[in-house]
Amino acid sequence: MNQEELYEIYLQILQEAMQADESAAAADRDGKFQKAASLYQRASELYGKAAAALMDLIETCDAQDQPDFEKSVDRLISVSKELKQLAAETARKQGKSDQKTTIAEGEDGSVFVPEGVRPQVTFEDVAGLYEAKQLVMDEIINPLLHRELYERFHIENNGGLLLFGPPGSGKTMLARAIANKADMAFFSVRCSDIVGKYFGEAEKHVRALFEAARASKNAVVFLDEAEALACRRGGNSTVMNRLVPELLSQMDGFEKFDGHLIVIFATNRPYDIDPAFLRPGRLPNHCYIPLPDLKVRRQFLQQMLDERPCRGPIDIELLAKETDRFSCADLANLIKRACQLPVNRSIRKKMAGEQAPEEYLTWEDLDKTRKTLHPSVEEAEIRRLEKWMKQVGMQMPAAG
Repeated sequence: MNQEELYEIYLQILQEAMQADESAAAADRDGKFQKAASLYQRASELYGKAAAALMDLIETCDAQDQPDFEKSVDRLISVSKELKQLAAETARKQGKSDQKTTIAEGEDGSVFVPEGVRPQVTFEDVAGLYEAKQLVMDEIINPLLHRELYERFHIENNGGLLLFGPPGSGKTMLARAIANKADMAFFSVRCSDIVGKYFGEAEKHVRALFEAARASKNAVVFLDEAEALACRRGGNSTVMNRLVPELLSQMDGFEKFDGHLIVIFATNRPYDIDPAFLRPGRLPNHCYIPLPDLKVRRQFLQQMLDERPCRGPIDIELLAKETDRFSCADLANLIKRACQLPVNRSIRKKMAGEQAPEEYLTWEDLDKTRKTLHPSVEEAEIRRLEKWMKQVGMQMPAAG
């Protein structure tokens, strides 16, 4: 990507971070501490992403501009850390007034806060993925909701779940829908939340995470980019060689736990995960989340356009056909960029002092934007995932 595109990405992430920050502060003032804690956590993550995007931008800019950008990166990282701490403090307020939200503090002060007692994303919000949803119901949800039936037939809970597939295919959204369906607290964790600067921090963070999840009694622990935390052992990283056994140990402690805990790994690179995690009792359920097929793209696009002001005929069928190999994230980006066109038209008219009618999203906006975008997932990535599925004996599901 060129400098202009990188800068646009940075500004978009920064704007989302500021909006989440403002919404969190408003919820905090209104006494909605659970919502505020979740939004502060979201804002913290977005400011961290903005810092990473700005670091990418630094590599393309002139040397004379780099010091200013580097100062901005430091400020963004500082704000991200402050908001993470604020999320923990806000969750403590909620904990005093409502025992549903539970936090746990590790030996080194690390704090993990659930995004909410029950995420608002439902299975109906997840376009397609019918086979994936059925597997989740059979292996994860129904054993919790209909425990007596499974006990009668001596069917044991089969452990956690590995969601794998190309980037942007909906793994995180499905994980949130699982927590909603099971009415559980949702802990979303990335590698950066676990791995610290100092010796032994990563193991302490893992223990703190599972302590918080167990304290919630019923919880989903979602580890995104799992290949970074559960990578194959034997390399030169002493941190990972210590972290992997600790993570395995925590997962093996489920049987002694008086409650329900679901661990979900999400990854684009399942072949990099240590095989010890994939055995029965840990993550025996492997669920492929493919790119959306034509039917799912049509449904996804229709849902997004129904939520936006549109004018004139819009050929959803043609748009769905012309976005082959687009992930759900690619489709969302397409709609977002297309909506920027009527927004810009409105701004220009307002700045010119014109009393013009309101602008709407049109087919011309969508078609123009679609021609500038390409799928973010390479065909080689799909082939490698399919090869791994064959190696572990999985059948290829229907697309979408």
